[in-house]
Amino acid sequence: MKKIALFICMACVAMGMSAQTITGRSKIILSSAGETDKEVRLILSNSFSNDWDNTWDATPAQDGGIYVFYQGAKYSIWASNEYSENLPLAFDANANTTYRLSFASFLNVPYTIKDLEENHTISVGASILVDGVAADYYDFTIDAGKANTTINDRFVINYVAPAPTYETSVTTNAKGLATFSYDFDLQAVENDVKLYKGDLNGNVLDLAEVNYVKANQGVIVYGAANTTYHFNEGTGTSDFTGNELLPASAWDYEAQDGYSIYVLSGNMLYLYEGDQMKPNKAFLKVNQNPISGNAPARISMRFNGTQDVENAEVEDAKAVKFVENGEIFIRRGNEVYNLQGQIVK
Repeated sequence: MKKIALFICMACVAMGMSAQTITGRSKIILSSAGETDKEVRLILSNSFSNDWDNTWDATPAQDGGIYVFYQGAKYSIWASNEYSENLPLAFDANANTTYRLSFASFLNVPYTIKDLEENHTISVGASILVDGVAADYYDFTIDAGKANTTINDRFVINYVAPAPTYETSVTTNAKGLATFSYDFDLQAVENDVKLYKGDLNGNVLDLAEVNYVKANQGVIVYGAANTTYHFNEGTGTSDFTGNELLPASAWDYEAQDGYSIYVLSGNMLYLYEGDQMKPNKAFLKVNQNPISGNAPARISMRFNGTQDVENAEVEDAKAVKFVENGEIFIRRGNEVYNLQGQIVK
């Protein structure tokens, strides 16, 4: 009786489709030893929705086949206006562990099937390709423990990998630099970025490379200019003893009296006069009061014992004072500073 009902359903669908302009179709056939072949039909038309439609999409009369798996239901006929991205293709395994997918009735519109377990891609078109190599079919196996179960998380039509997720990120400035801190240990995702702790010696911050971002420690991030680098939870082996770069979480504006605060700008650290610290940044807190005049206007950085070339050029450049609109400015190299040592744009 169930077979008669399925036949009537498919006949009605076929009659209804005669009024539609079919733009694409394909049939996927599942075979296994000693079992009748099972199939799912994919049909495209601009008249169909990209969703379930009780006029066109046929649910199976009984289990034991291969289906489009949509919102928890199985469909042996799936009519749509396109081969949707990440459309699950499910099948009911029997007692066998070896299976074959083959294809027929192809018309016009190619698509792919991703085997997520084996990381193979089947390209279905006028010919069949498996990972770019011509093939007549696709053989696969399942674990014995999955026999006689429904497997709905292995095959996906037009698979698009989800965008990667990260714990956090930081973007470097035009000099390829950024300060960074976080409340637990992090590892950089990208390989082309370097991390440094800092030890202040006079007007120079000596930077030593570290292999992770330690919780509640500030670091200098060094990579390509204007580039976002990503971080995920993970630890390393570096020793942060002597690191004087403080995390943003240590910021306390009310406790700054008698100290000078320095933040990164360009490729140096400059006196900071603000009352807020951006989250996940890092700063220097130096026991020198800018009011007394003993605090340097800026602090240069020395990477692994070598002063940054651009810093050295600025240090060596002759300083020239000039007055503009009643204010005194200092020109050193290509930069102009006010009397507080801040760059004037």
